[in-house]
Amino acid sequence: MGENNLVINEEFITLKLQVSDWKDALTKMSQHLTNEKIVKESFGQAIVDREMIYPTGLQSATIGVAIPHTDSEHVNVQAIYVATLEKPVSFTHMGTDDMDVFVEIIFMLAIKDPNAQLTLLQKLMDILQKEEVLEGIKNSKTKSEVLTLLNQELL
Repeated sequence: MGENNLVINEEFITLKLQVSDWKDALTKMSQHLTNEKIVKESFGQAIVDREMIYPTGLQSATIGVAIPHTDSEHVNVQAIYVATLEKPVSFTHMGTDDMDVFVEIIFMLAIKDPNAQLTLLQKLMDILQKEEVLEGIKNSKTKSEVLTLLNQELL
């Protein structure tokens, strides 16, 4: 498998993740990626730091989403980690410093190749226009349901 292939599998899908706030969400998700050697130890702090400066919350028509990511130097293997949250938590809206988004789905990106990151972000932006896909992810009862939706949209 080439290093630019993207890992999307059930190992990196969490349904109804319980978190207290956005930082807790990013920390828990980063820790899982670190434990699986997808990212380096530095990733968790780097992604929190970057979120504070460049927030990634986005409001679709009905669902708040966040797309946290950080520099490729913290990444070993390209992957995307998707979590639905048990209760929405507040993220700051992308491009603002004071607008809140109540996020229910987090797409955490671990990307090595900047071009791949751009492509993936564009595909995720397309998903944000598709309420039925977001609703499908949010309401999925199993990881395999989420995986099927992601594979249809991202691969």
